Amino acid sequence: MYYLYVKTHNQTGLKYLGQTSRDPYMYKGSGKRWLNHLRKHGNDITTELISAFDTLEDLKAAGQFWSKYWNVVESEEWANIIPEKGDGGGPE
Repeated sequence: MYYLYVKTHNQTGLKYLGQTSRDPYMYKGSGKRWLNHLRKHGNDITTELISAFDTLEDLKAAGQFWSKYWNVVESEEWANIIPEKGDGGGPE
């Protein structure tokens, strides 16, 4: 099972769109900017599950859709440095 989620830092409001095959509520995320933010501001976060997927292909499609829809790379509201592609941030 693959999960697409949004994490929101409760004190600063910064958001992070991510994916995992782990428990999305226990997993902190892996984005560099996001993890630096957590180190600086603490782990007071809320997790919203967007959806669960049986296939990696479905997760990738949803990650790309929501990345574009919310403009997660360009928006200052988001910690994402690259769009969520469901591949752990590797090269395209």
